[in-house]
Amino acid sequence: MHDLKIRCDRAKPACENCRLGGVVCVFTPLPPRKSPREQLEEARAQIKHLEETLRVERASQNRSQSSALAPTISLFDPCGFETTLAAFRWHLQFCTPGVDPNTQLDSLFDFEAFSHGLKQSLDLPHSIPTKVITPKWPSHLMMQQSLEYYENNRLYAIFPMVDSVALRRLLEANDQGSRQGTINAADRACLTALTAFITRLRRHEPAFAEADSNAYMQAVLSSLPQLVMEHTNIRVLEALLLLLLISLAVRILYNLGGNIHKAASQDPDQIRVHQHLRALFWVCYSIDKEMSLRRCQPPIINDADCDLDLPATYVSVSSDHQFFQFQLSLQELLYPTDLRLAVLKSKIYRLLYSPSSLKQPEGTRLQLIRELDEELSDLKSRFPAVCQPDIYTQGDMPDSLLHDLSLRGVNTHLEYYHCLAKIHGASISGEISTTESLSPPSSSMELCYQAARSTLLYISRMRRHIFQETFWIYAQFILTAVFALYQRIITNPPEYHFHEDLRLLENTHEIFLDLKIKDEQGAFPPFVVTEALIRSLIYAVK
Repeated sequence: MHDLKIRCDRAKPACENCRLGGVVCVFTPLPPRKSPREQLEEARAQIKHLEETLRVERASQNRSQSSALAPTISLFDPCGFETTLAAFRWHLQFCTPGVDPNTQLDSLFDFEAFSHGLKQSLDLPHSIPTKVITPKWPSHLMMQQSLEYYENNRLYAIFPMVDSVALRRLLEANDQGSRQGTINAADRACLTALTAFITRLRRHEPAFAEADSNAYMQAVLSSLPQLVMEHTNIRVLEALLLLLLISLAVRILYNLGGNIHKAASQDPDQIRVHQHLRALFWVCYSIDKEMSLRRCQPPIINDADCDLDLPATYVSVSSDHQFFQFQLSLQELLYPTDLRLAVLKSKIYRLLYSPSSLKQPEGTRLQLIRELDEELSDLKSRFPAVCQPDIYTQGDMPDSLLHDLSLRGVNTHLEYYHCLAKIHGASISGEISTTESLSPPSSSMELCYQAARSTLLYISRMRRHIFQETFWIYAQFILTAVFALYQRIITNPPEYHFHEDLRLLENTHEIFLDLKIKDEQGAFPPFVVTEALIRSLIYAVK
């Protein structure tokens, strides 16, 4: 009777009471106890059932939202169009000369009125609901194909974002689709972020036809609370960099010592890892300094805390490999743009746009402008003769070389003009903007406007490089140049003849009108907004 429990089927809770009450007790055998493994499997099955139920509900909600919106916005992805407007509103804050772009934009252009008018002209609702993207982890096969594409095309030379040797070992040791395989959160996040990057970059490849890069990015973002707790994990650093979460990445980079050189090691694996860590440092550094100068806001990375010697395998300044299309090599690092320009951008911000620099006397700031202009000119002079940016804007370059120019080469030329505009645009900032005692600021501003003209002339010759995947790379350069000439026209002195600048704006508008018309997928939102934006500026000055 030890395996039996006496239970009362009536109101009395105890056997003695049952006897006193004249009630028959019922002896019920105990159910067999489940093992811990069986309990765990049962819990997993319940969780899986709940997740599947939630997935089905979300998919149903998304279909309902899409069906309801389809009649009104059939030409646009609602998330993409609304996100595009928000991105433009953010970028346009930093598209005018000087260090107080927020007020300057509002004085030059009413973006809210433009946005409202554009939605009305396209018969879009005033407020477009945000599209829900459900996080999704890629399959083991999709991760493997993405890593193979990264390795086979030697993309490390341009995007040294992941240690492909380490990731290949992870994939070989772990099959995510198998119960026997195990992969931790950091490794999975890194592989997923790389998969999102490659499938977005090469979405037209047949191997990636079924990929959902947005869902992959959302999956990594959903794991951020866990990832940020791993302060010294290089896989987390790589994942954050692939998602351009620079502020989080820099802290891990510093914890790993990537900002400084370490003593040489004899272990080949340790040498490779440290060289990769230094390559990651320069990725962080170049992005950080670019965003700092664009926004005229302090950078995250302080140069004084870092070793700024370039990687040993970095492309030579005199090599045309940095401008023309060559087969990429594992023995040479290129990066998306010239790292020397990144170092110069740091100096431009620190000497001309930082809070302390804005308090410098007028003469001191004008001297700094001249010195930085000379430093930029010296860097440009070391480019190979056939790689000088001015010969492309002036039309002195044969079409054969134009077609051989790489995306990196185009980006380097545009960043040169961007730096030129930032250097001379500082002439209307700080103490200089409050006095008219010296004449150089007016000539300096003319150089700023000339940089804008050169940018748009360059874009007109390189229009084949503008497509959906590259638009946001060039957007800031184009928009800054457009608004600089727009500002020049509406504030022109009597002797200024604005017809050539107006023609440049009209040529740029024609580029995006043509891109919008030829868009096979139907109205890529950034093309639509850019075309309408430039058209509205032209209309305002005519």
